[in-house]
Amino acid sequence: MKILIHVDGGLIQSVFADGEAVAADITVAIVDYDVEGTNGDVRKDPWGDDCLLWRAPLEACSHYAEGLFAMLEEPDRAESGEDDQ
Repeated sequence: MKILIHVDGGLIQSVFADGEAVAADITVAIVDYDVEGTNGDVRKDPWGDDCLLWRAPLEACSHYAEGLFAMLEEPDRAESGEDDQ
């Protein structure tokens, strides 16, 4: 089961999941404690801190996500000495 969270500029852009994760009906919850100046629905977390909370929809894996998953399986370039050239 694989899940990829795409973040750009500190913001979650999308959440990709492989077929196994989609079939398992995984729920992805996002909590954001940077609530200053928001117009969103500010809630209190279990410890009383202000937060924004929402569900992120899962997108079926794309070629983009599959390519990044494949990169995770590659040896680390620093460990392999590839960057020493």
